[in-house]
Amino acid sequence: MNWSDLSTIETARRILTTTEGLSICYDPTAETQREGVCGAVPSDLHSELLDYVQTQYPAGLFRHQKLALQHLSNDLHTVIATRTSSGKSLIYSIPVLNRLLSEADTTALFLFPQKALANDQLQGLIKTVAGIPTLARLRAVKPHLISRYDGATPEDRRPAIRDQVQVLLTNPDMLHYAVLAYPENWQRFLTKLRYVIVDECHEYRGIFGTNVSYLFRRLQAMCRRHHSSPVFIATSATVQSPQLHMERLTGLPFACVGPDDDGSRQGERKIWMVKSAEHAYDAGRKLTLELAEAGLTVLTFCLSRTAAERMMARAGRDNKDAESPFVRVYRAGLTPTEREEIEAGLRNRSIRAVFTTSALELGIDIGAIDVVVCVGLPNTMMSLWQRAGRAGRAGKQGAVILIAGQTPIDAYYAEHPTVLFERDHEPLILNLANRPVRNLHYACAVKEVGGDELKLDIGSLGPEIGEVRRHREAGQLRDPVFYVSDPHRSVRMRGTGDEAYKLMCNKEDIGDIDPFHLLREAPRNGIYSHGGKRYRVTDVMPKARQVRLSPEFGPYFTTSNIGTSIRVRRLSAIREHGSVIVAQAILDVNDYLRSVTEKHLNGQVVRTYQGSGGMPNNWLPTEGTFLRVELPLWQEAIDRLGDPAAKAALVTSARLFGSLFPTITGPCDATDYSATADFPKNAPPAVYLYDMVQYGVGLSIEAYGRMADLVSRSIELVRACDCGIDEGCFQCVRNPQSEVPASRAATLSLLEMIEAELSQPPKLIQETAADAAPSVAACADCHAPRPPAARFCSNCGSKFENAS
Repeated sequence: MNWSDLSTIETARRILTTTEGLSICYDPTAETQREGVCGAVPSDLHSELLDYVQTQYPAGLFRHQKLALQHLSNDLHTVIATRTSSGKSLIYSIPVLNRLLSEADTTALFLFPQKALANDQLQGLIKTVAGIPTLARLRAVKPHLISRYDGATPEDRRPAIRDQVQVLLTNPDMLHYAVLAYPENWQRFLTKLRYVIVDECHEYRGIFGTNVSYLFRRLQAMCRRHHSSPVFIATSATVQSPQLHMERLTGLPFACVGPDDDGSRQGERKIWMVKSAEHAYDAGRKLTLELAEAGLTVLTFCLSRTAAERMMARAGRDNKDAESPFVRVYRAGLTPTEREEIEAGLRNRSIRAVFTTSALELGIDIGAIDVVVCVGLPNTMMSLWQRAGRAGRAGKQGAVILIAGQTPIDAYYAEHPTVLFERDHEPLILNLANRPVRNLHYACAVKEVGGDELKLDIGSLGPEIGEVRRHREAGQLRDPVFYVSDPHRSVRMRGTGDEAYKLMCNKEDIGDIDPFHLLREAPRNGIYSHGGKRYRVTDVMPKARQVRLSPEFGPYFTTSNIGTSIRVRRLSAIREHGSVIVAQAILDVNDYLRSVTEKHLNGQVVRTYQGSGGMPNNWLPTEGTFLRVELPLWQEAIDRLGDPAAKAALVTSARLFGSLFPTITGPCDATDYSATADFPKNAPPAVYLYDMVQYGVGLSIEAYGRMADLVSRSIELVRACDCGIDEGCFQCVRNPQSEVPASRAATLSLLEMIEAELSQPPKLIQETAADAAPSVAACADCHAPRPPAARFCSNCGSKFENAS
């Protein structure tokens, strides 16, 4: 067939409807093309900038762009929340460049949540400046006038950047560690700071957002000491209540240019949701290759880095165009060179298919993508619409294909697709009451004023910091972070706890990996996939933060068996329903490596490496909700079902609770929480839902009042599944992470027993306001949290002081 004769949507439709094993379960009317609503460029711009903008945009500016520029001309902090590809970067570039033309010493700070975004915007700004004569001459004199400053910036270039830069592109981590920690190096920049750009502001949520919120308050206090008062400009295409979010994030009043003001041009876009008779990964891989071979550019989003790598590896065997490989994988951990090569390949269409993770959700310039395929439904509505927004940019046609995955929540939405698409974006949770985070930023703020707590600008830093100072003055707070010489090092901006490990193969740095994924993807003896290639992990060196690799040529892959143990530190609310206890609690969650299983690509087990292999554990202090089955009821379940079947049923119940949690609490970010079953010795078993960020963000405790609904919905899903076998399928009771198969009948029986207990009126034992986790000690060498009773740091291996 001559695919070039067909439109993008028609090509996607024909391939979709002729691919064996796919059935469409959602086929709404396509979003129609919309012409832009434009107006004249504001005439009060500097003449050179006015000429440039009029030349580049002869039709004028979109309605929302003009409205935002009006707010900014009045020095209003402004958030722009319009669709993807609506020209938001132009909005914040115009006032910055206009000010540079009128005040040559003005500075501006551009903050991006990812390095790749900063690099992408850097290239765009440099290109723009080259077209404006005065700014081009200024940059010839100051080559670092516009510069990126992050962890990848060479040390020998940093002094020159600090001396010359006026438009600084960086990320919150670098702002914290390299700017606010060393204000003496940035006096010129801070004194003249006129604008702070907060791109993709929806990324600042959870523990990361909480840290950034305090960071912004410290930045404002720093600016006031340097007699500057910058205007904040924020952008996002997928944010609920943008004005409220930015006001919480910064503590400042904001004007909002929202979706109703959007006047951008939009292309026709078609969405389908499909179910597959085979595994979603296989269906997604085959569909991606067929679309690419028809001449379309395709982004295929996967739910994990491992899935993206495996789909890439198998696509190499399916690729019919072996002389011209056009398939790549894009994810966190690649080198900057690898990322930039893939981005350029998508723009010039030499690369037509990319298996990716959320790393390509945000606004990196990769040109107009024809089709977006999501293998498994995205974890959030924000992700869904960010991914969908990659298709059909700049007024062109685009198609979006959602392939329901092998999870209970995907099964639920495949049967109730309109429920999914009626959902709003997730609320962006910040938890400024989190005591450990608050105390860390208080200590940093004190260091930034020279150690004198009385000099703190509480008006800028906010009431939470004021409360800490009152407690300090009363002698009530003695957190160890108040007494360290460098508190900035103790802050983990993204809540991951530890710094990344370098991936080294024959002395070549091929990327990095964070500690959470290290345990799961690159344990000792494991096989690690990177860019479609496989490597054997020969050593993991915690102190050096390195993973040693060697090329792996055998037809094998490995999986990590991760165990989780949970310790309840403190109860904050508890109800007794007969023989079932539901409680909110402060928890210590400890992930550890049980074993590594190596298999042939045909699925046959080759060998198993038992034990942890010396791999460091991941310790997470957090909060959550648990449901405990008291011993009389648990013994009844064992008598009725048998011990192995009862345990498998409780493990399956935990998976169901974790998957269906968003359906009973409303939209939430599924990567911010987890669920597990725990079977302590000589104690009742329990199912835990807990926040996957240090100290918690108040998410999973929402299950406390909705546990009966969660159990009821789990029963409904298992009963309704049409797989027809007792071992079930992955969409009901079968667990891809468990070697022991669960029974649908046993799972239903246990859930019905629990449901009967929950139907009893609760006996209120204790119910108080949930409090943040207490302060925790830290390692003196690497500042990672110190678990209770630990003798050695799981992060760097150092022996703790006072450890026996």
